[in-house]
Order: sequence, then structure tokens, then C-alpha cells
Amino acid sequence: MKIVMALLSLFIFLKTLYYGFYEFKENSNKVAGVSIMILSVVCLIVPNILVHLRINLSS
Repeated sequence: MKIVMALLSLFIFLKTLYYGFYEFKENSNKVAGVSIMILSVVCLIVPNILVHLRINLSS
């Protein structure tokens, strides 16, 4: 389960990070680009910590 979550979060991280770079370079909305890049780092770190610590958020 840890490997699946790590690969899935890495995939989501890369897609979100590349979109953040696109927003930062192509459009004039620099704040959105930076915030999307920060969101991508959060999407990489938080799920892996939750799986590693086995934290159950449903209860």
C-alpha cells in the first residue's frame, strides 16, 4: 500500500507541478502559479505521511 500511495502521489505531484510552471510562465497570473506549486508539494508530502503513520481520518 505504501508503494502504491507513493507512486500515485508522485504522479499527482508531477502533473500539478508542471501545471504550476505553465501558469507561472504563460499566463500573467503569477500568484496562482506559485500557489499551485505549493499545493503540489503538499500533495506529495501529506499522503505519504498519513500512510506511513497509518492515521485513520475516518474516525
